Amino acid sequence: MTLVRNFDAATANRSAFTYFGSLLRYPAVVWRNRFMVQNFLRRDLMNRVNGSVLGIGWILLQPLFLFAIYFLVFGVLMRDRNLTSQDTMLFAVYLFSGVVVFHSLTEATTQACTTIVDNGNLVKKVAFPSEALLVHIATTSVVIYLVGAFVVLVAGFSFGVLAPTWNMLAWPLVVLVQFTLTLGIGLLLANLYVFVRDVGQLWRLLTMAWMFLSPVFWDRSLLGKDHPEVVQWVAVLNPAFSLLEVHRLALGLPADRFGPFWSQLGIAAAWAFGFLVVGYTVFMSRKHRYSDLI
Repeated sequence: MTLVRNFDAATANRSAFTYFGSLLRYPAVVWRNRFMVQNFLRRDLMNRVNGSVLGIGWILLQPLFLFAIYFLVFGVLMRDRNLTSQDTMLFAVYLFSGVVVFHSLTEATTQACTTIVDNGNLVKKVAFPSEALLVHIATTSVVIYLVGAFVVLVAGFSFGVLAPTWNMLAWPLVVLVQFTLTLGIGLLLANLYVFVRDVGQLWRLLTMAWMFLSPVFWDRSLLGKDHPEVVQWVAVLNPAFSLLEVHRLALGLPADRFGPFWSQLGIAAAWAFGFLVVGYTVFMSRKHRYSDLI
């Protein structure tokens, strides 16, 4: 007996809310297509180093180079004379740890914008699970982050500005939250880009503003000392705020500069799950139109 899958775009369910339940089956879809995800992941990583002399070493060299530049500019050239060398190194590690997280997040979401269009030959196949195309991008961003985090840990422990804490045991949870947030935003952007190609350029502009509104180069002590409510609004309305703080706590930076670990992790997880729900349901409710637009 032959089973034929039929699909009628005219009668397809367009309500995003009806796909909320299918989100529970999303991991199963990814697992069934795990070999495809692995191949895309391998291709993505190899394209970054293919044909180069250092090969995979470039993934490690880039964060090392960035750390050296940030330390030179902010730790030497712009160093406050009232700060000790230990404080300067602490700021350098703080700065670089934020850059590593935010760079991996924005690079992946920017790449996600064009994923559906770039793989139009696959998306046009009726039975192809296009929602699985975003998984390897989020996974690649985690790999890039882990390499950068390794550099942060080596530098921090070498100069004595990082110390082992119990929060490090929850580091896998933090990475999972970042993966989920990246995937959720990626699904939403990939869907929007199919209908409005300006989304790619607009997102690049928004990420620039997002970076300066996030504690990448500054910490919460610099925000509105006379108006603490400003800090609260920025922290609550910025998905990256809690994520950056909980990453730094998990890496062993001094806890007195941040909020409580588990509350920050809870806020970051809420943002990540919210974006995943919105991104996935909107994506699934509109995927029947992709083949006509790409």
